[in-house]
Amino acid sequence: MRLLESIIGWEVSSEPSLSDHRHILFILRGSVPVRLIRNPRGINWGSFREDLRDRLERGPQMYMKSEAGLGLAIHWVQQTLISAYEDNYPLRPVKTGRQSLKWTAELESLRRGVRRLFNKCRLDKNPHSWDLYREAQRNYRK
Repeated sequence: MRLLESIIGWEVSSEPSLSDHRHILFILRGSVPVRLIRNPRGINWGSFREDLRDRLERGPQMYMKSEAGLGLAIHWVQQTLISAYEDNYPLRPVKTGRQSLKWTAELESLRRGVRRLFNKCRLDKNPHSWDLYREAQRNYRK
């Protein structure tokens, strides 16, 4: 019953679903919205060029001797470019990883201490020194 209460703003989608049923869209209260992006570095440019060439060849004949005709042609080419790009590289959710830590004077001090102990252990050959080094390393990681 709790899940049902957290559904807000539901609607039946008018988009085709390739089924005899339609999609139901809704928002869960308290859920985090997913941000979708396109990263052009991940596109298959060969497929994009082939798709664009196909679309441009199948395009309508345009009369570009008038300003209005030229404007329509420009708009059509622009829409063709956008749709070829969107079809060849769909939206993907942004991966949210951990936030990077800010480097502080305290972290620098801990790092220096770990390095100092490591160099001492390497020369010292004392097992107790290695225990101190491992403890300092654990503190630095935390």
